[in-house]
Amino acid sequence: MSAGDGAGGSLLLGLAIALAGALIVLASGQGTRGAALGGFATAAAMVLGFGAGVMAPIALFVLGGGILTRIGRERKERARAAEPHRGRRGVANVVAKLGLPAALGLAAAARPDAMGPLSLATVAALAGAFGDTAATEVGPLGGGGVLRLGPGGLTTAAHGAPGGVSLAGLLAAALAAASIAGAAVAAGMLEVPFAAIAAGCGLAATLAESAVAGFPPGAALGHFGRNVFVSSCSALLAWGAGFAWGGGR
Repeated sequence: MSAGDGAGGSLLLGLAIALAGALIVLASGQGTRGAALGGFATAAAMVLGFGAGVMAPIALFVLGGGILTRIGRERKERARAAEPHRGRRGVANVVAKLGLPAALGLAAAARPDAMGPLSLATVAALAGAFGDTAATEVGPLGGGGVLRLGPGGLTTAAHGAPGGVSLAGLLAAALAAASIAGAAVAAGMLEVPFAAIAAGCGLAATLAESAVAGFPPGAALGHFGRNVFVSSCSALLAWGAGFAWGGGR
Protein backbone atom coordinates (compact mmCIF):
# COMPACT_ATOMS: atom_id res chain seq x y z
CA MET A 1 0.00 0.00 0.00
CA SER A 2 1.34 3.41 -0.93
CA ALA A 3 1.61 6.39 1.41
CA GLY A 4 -1.23 8.00 -0.52
CA ASP A 5 -3.44 4.96 0.08
CA GLY A 6 -2.66 5.14 3.80
CA ALA A 7 -3.47 8.85 3.97
CA GLY A 8 -6.70 8.27 2.09
CA GLY A 9 -7.67 5.45 4.42
CA SER A 10 -7.00 7.61 7.45
CA LEU A 11 -9.12 10.40 6.00
CA LEU A 12 -12.05 8.09 5.26
CA LEU A 13 -11.84 6.50 8.71
CA GLY A 14 -11.78 9.89 10.37
CA LEU A 15 -14.76 11.13 8.35
CA ALA A 16 -16.69 7.96 9.17
CA ILE A 17 -16.05 8.45 12.89
CA ALA A 18 -17.00 12.13 12.61
CA LEU A 19 -20.26 11.22 10.90
CA ALA A 20 -21.03 8.61 13.55
CA GLY A 21 -20.38 11.18 16.26
CA ALA A 22 -22.69 13.71 14.60
CA LEU A 23 -25.45 11.11 14.42
CA ILE A 24 -24.97 10.25 18.11
CA VAL A 25 -25.20 13.93 19.04
CA LEU A 26 -28.40 14.26 17.03
CA ALA A 27 -29.99 11.02 18.24
CA SER A 28 -29.19 11.68 21.89
CA GLY A 29 -30.58 15.20 21.79
CA GLN A 30 -27.20 16.61 22.79
CA GLY A 31 -27.32 19.12 19.95
CA THR A 32 -29.57 20.58 17.29
CA ARG A 33 -29.43 19.55 13.65
CA GLY A 34 -27.32 22.60 12.95
CA ALA A 35 -24.96 21.69 15.78
CA ALA A 36 -24.62 18.12 14.49
CA LEU A 37 -23.90 19.36 10.97
CA GLY A 38 -21.49 21.99 12.26
CA GLY A 39 -19.79 19.42 14.45
CA PHE A 40 -19.28 17.13 11.47
CA ALA A 41 -17.89 20.00 9.38
CA THR A 42 -15.42 21.12 12.05
CA ALA A 43 -14.33 17.54 12.74
CA ALA A 44 -13.86 16.93 9.01
CA ALA A 45 -11.61 19.98 8.78
CA MET A 46 -9.46 18.65 11.62
CA VAL A 47 -9.33 15.17 10.11
CA LEU A 48 -8.21 16.69 6.82
CA GLY A 49 -5.22 18.24 8.54
CA PHE A 50 -4.34 15.76 11.27
CA GLY A 51 -5.78 12.42 10.16
CA ALA A 52 -8.18 10.08 11.92
CA GLY A 53 -6.24 10.24 15.21
CA VAL A 54 -7.61 13.70 15.99
CA MET A 55 -11.05 12.15 16.44
CA ALA A 56 -9.94 10.69 19.78
CA PRO A 57 -9.70 14.04 21.60
CA ILE A 58 -12.65 15.45 19.63
CA ALA A 59 -14.92 12.55 20.59
CA LEU A 60 -13.83 12.80 24.21
CA PHE A 61 -14.66 16.49 24.30
CA VAL A 62 -18.02 16.29 22.51
CA LEU A 63 -19.41 13.12 24.07
CA GLY A 64 -17.76 13.71 27.44
CA GLY A 65 -19.18 17.23 27.57
CA GLY A 66 -22.64 15.86 26.86
CA ILE A 67 -22.36 13.34 29.67
CA LEU A 68 -21.15 15.95 32.16
CA THR A 69 -24.04 18.22 31.21
CA ARG A 70 -26.57 15.50 32.01
CA ILE A 71 -25.03 14.44 35.34
CA GLY A 72 -26.92 16.06 38.21
CA ARG A 73 -28.96 18.26 35.86
CA GLU A 74 -31.89 18.66 38.26
CA ARG A 75 -29.58 19.67 41.07
CA LYS A 76 -27.85 22.21 38.85
CA GLU A 77 -31.19 23.57 37.69
CA ARG A 78 -32.30 24.07 41.29
CA ALA A 79 -29.08 25.96 41.94
CA ARG A 80 -29.63 27.99 38.76
CA ALA A 81 -26.24 26.82 37.52
CA ALA A 82 -27.40 24.62 34.63
CA GLU A 83 -26.73 25.30 30.96
CA PRO A 84 -29.69 26.85 29.11
CA HIS A 85 -31.92 24.76 26.82
CA ARG A 86 -31.27 21.74 29.10
CA GLY A 87 -27.70 21.60 27.82
CA ARG A 88 -28.67 21.15 24.18
CA ARG A 89 -25.93 22.71 22.07
CA GLY A 90 -26.55 24.87 19.03
CA VAL A 91 -24.42 26.04 16.12
CA ALA A 92 -23.01 28.92 18.18
CA ASN A 93 -21.64 26.48 20.76
CA VAL A 94 -19.92 24.47 18.05
CA VAL A 95 -18.38 27.53 16.41
CA ALA A 96 -17.21 28.97 19.73
CA LYS A 97 -15.39 25.85 20.89
CA LEU A 98 -14.49 24.01 17.68
CA GLY A 99 -14.18 26.82 15.15
CA LEU A 100 -10.53 27.57 15.93
CA PRO A 101 -9.43 23.90 16.02
CA ALA A 102 -11.14 23.48 12.63
CA ALA A 103 -9.20 26.44 11.24
CA LEU A 104 -5.98 24.94 12.60
CA GLY A 105 -6.85 21.66 10.88
CA LEU A 106 -7.21 23.43 7.55
CA ALA A 107 -3.92 25.21 8.18
CA ALA A 108 -2.22 21.86 8.83
CA ALA A 109 -3.62 20.50 5.56
CA ALA A 110 -2.16 23.49 3.72
CA ARG A 111 1.12 23.55 5.64
CA PRO A 112 2.20 20.02 6.61
CA ASP A 113 5.62 21.42 7.54
CA ALA A 114 3.95 23.20 10.49
CA MET A 115 2.15 20.06 11.67
CA GLY A 116 3.94 19.91 15.04
CA PRO A 117 3.02 23.34 16.43
CA LEU A 118 -0.44 23.17 14.85
CA SER A 119 -1.13 19.79 16.47
CA LEU A 120 -0.03 21.16 19.82
CA ALA A 121 -2.20 24.27 19.46
CA THR A 122 -5.22 22.19 18.43
CA VAL A 123 -4.94 19.77 21.35
CA ALA A 124 -4.47 22.70 23.72
CA ALA A 125 -7.59 24.41 22.35
CA LEU A 126 -9.61 21.23 22.89
CA ALA A 127 -8.10 20.83 26.37
CA GLY A 128 -9.15 24.37 27.26
CA ALA A 129 -12.65 23.85 25.86
CA PHE A 130 -13.17 20.61 27.76
CA GLY A 131 -11.64 22.04 30.91
CA ASP A 132 -14.04 24.98 30.78
CA THR A 133 -17.02 22.67 30.24
CA ALA A 134 -15.98 20.34 33.05
CA ALA A 135 -15.51 23.20 35.50
CA THR A 136 -18.93 24.60 34.66
CA GLU A 137 -20.74 21.27 34.94
CA VAL A 138 -18.93 19.68 37.89
CA GLY A 139 -18.39 22.75 40.06
CA PRO A 140 -22.03 23.10 41.20
CA LEU A 141 -22.17 19.38 42.06
CA GLY A 142 -19.06 19.51 44.21
CA GLY A 143 -20.44 22.16 46.52
CA GLY A 144 -18.04 24.22 48.55
CA GLY A 145 -17.28 27.90 48.25
CA VAL A 146 -16.92 29.87 45.04
CA LEU A 147 -14.49 32.74 44.55
CA ARG A 148 -14.74 35.36 41.84
CA LEU A 149 -12.28 38.05 40.78
CA GLY A 150 -13.80 41.38 39.86
CA PRO A 151 -13.37 45.15 40.19
CA GLY A 152 -13.84 44.82 43.94
CA GLY A 153 -11.12 42.20 44.25
CA LEU A 154 -11.64 38.57 45.22
CA THR A 155 -15.16 37.96 46.51
CA THR A 156 -17.50 35.02 47.10
CA ALA A 157 -20.08 34.14 44.46
CA ALA A 158 -22.78 31.62 43.68
CA HIS A 159 -22.17 28.51 41.61
CA GLY A 160 -22.76 29.29 37.95
CA ALA A 161 -21.73 32.93 38.24
CA PRO A 162 -19.47 33.99 35.33
CA GLY A 163 -15.88 33.84 36.51
CA GLY A 164 -16.68 31.85 39.64
CA VAL A 165 -14.10 29.24 40.61
CA SER A 166 -14.59 26.38 43.09
CA LEU A 167 -12.19 23.67 44.17
CA ALA A 168 -14.32 20.95 42.57
CA GLY A 169 -14.55 22.91 39.33
CA LEU A 170 -10.81 23.52 39.28
CA LEU A 171 -10.02 19.84 39.81
CA ALA A 172 -12.53 18.86 37.13
CA ALA A 173 -10.95 21.31 34.68
CA ALA A 174 -7.49 19.91 35.35
CA LEU A 175 -8.65 16.32 34.87
CA ALA A 176 -10.56 17.19 31.71
CA ALA A 177 -7.58 18.98 30.16
CA ALA A 178 -5.30 16.09 31.08
CA SER A 179 -7.72 13.56 29.56
CA ILE A 180 -7.70 15.41 26.23
CA ALA A 181 -3.91 15.40 26.27
CA GLY A 182 -3.91 11.70 27.11
CA ALA A 183 -6.23 10.96 24.20
CA ALA A 184 -3.90 12.86 21.88
CA VAL A 185 -0.95 10.77 23.08
CA ALA A 186 -2.90 7.54 22.62
CA ALA A 187 -3.86 8.61 19.09
CA GLY A 188 -0.25 9.46 18.18
CA MET A 189 -0.86 13.20 17.77
CA LEU A 190 1.58 14.32 20.46
CA GLU A 191 4.42 12.95 22.52
CA VAL A 192 4.00 12.98 26.28
CA PRO A 193 6.04 16.16 27.05
CA PHE A 194 4.09 18.19 24.50
CA ALA A 195 0.80 16.68 25.65
CA ALA A 196 1.61 17.92 29.15
CA ILE A 197 2.19 21.39 27.72
CA ALA A 198 -1.16 21.23 25.91
CA ALA A 199 -2.96 20.26 29.12
CA GLY A 200 -1.22 23.01 31.07
CA CYS A 201 -2.09 25.63 28.46
CA GLY A 202 -5.71 24.47 28.43
CA LEU A 203 -5.99 24.76 32.21
CA ALA A 204 -4.24 28.15 32.20
CA ALA A 205 -6.70 29.45 29.60
CA THR A 206 -9.64 28.21 31.68
CA LEU A 207 -8.32 30.14 34.68
CA ALA A 208 -7.66 33.20 32.51
CA GLU A 209 -11.27 33.15 31.31
CA SER A 210 -12.46 33.05 34.91
CA ALA A 211 -10.19 35.98 35.73
CA VAL A 212 -11.57 38.23 32.97
CA ALA A 213 -15.23 37.17 33.24
CA GLY A 214 -15.81 39.22 36.39
CA PHE A 215 -14.67 42.47 34.79
CA PRO A 216 -16.68 44.64 32.36
CA PRO A 217 -14.70 43.57 29.24
CA GLY A 218 -15.29 39.92 30.11
CA ALA A 219 -18.98 40.53 30.69
CA ALA A 220 -19.17 42.34 27.34
CA LEU A 221 -17.75 39.29 25.59
CA GLY A 222 -20.71 37.21 26.72
CA HIS A 223 -20.82 33.44 26.95
CA PHE A 224 -19.95 32.94 23.27
CA GLY A 225 -17.04 35.37 23.34
CA ARG A 226 -15.56 33.87 26.50
CA ASN A 227 -15.68 30.40 24.94
CA VAL A 228 -13.78 31.73 21.94
CA PHE A 229 -11.36 33.37 24.36
CA VAL A 230 -10.60 30.06 26.08
CA SER A 231 -9.83 28.26 22.82
CA SER A 232 -7.78 31.16 21.44
CA CYS A 233 -5.81 31.67 24.64
CA SER A 234 -5.05 27.93 24.90
CA ALA A 235 -3.91 27.73 21.28
CA LEU A 236 -1.74 30.86 21.46
CA LEU A 237 -0.01 29.73 24.64
CA ALA A 238 0.66 26.31 23.12
CA TRP A 239 1.79 27.78 19.80
CA GLY A 240 4.42 29.82 21.60
CA ALA A 241 5.47 26.83 23.68
CA GLY A 242 5.66 24.69 20.54
CA PHE A 243 8.19 26.97 18.91
CA ALA A 244 10.11 27.41 22.15
CA TRP A 245 10.46 23.63 22.52
CA GLY A 246 11.01 22.86 18.86
CA GLY A 247 7.64 21.57 17.65
CA GLY A 248 4.78 19.38 18.74
CA ARG A 249 5.72 15.92 17.47
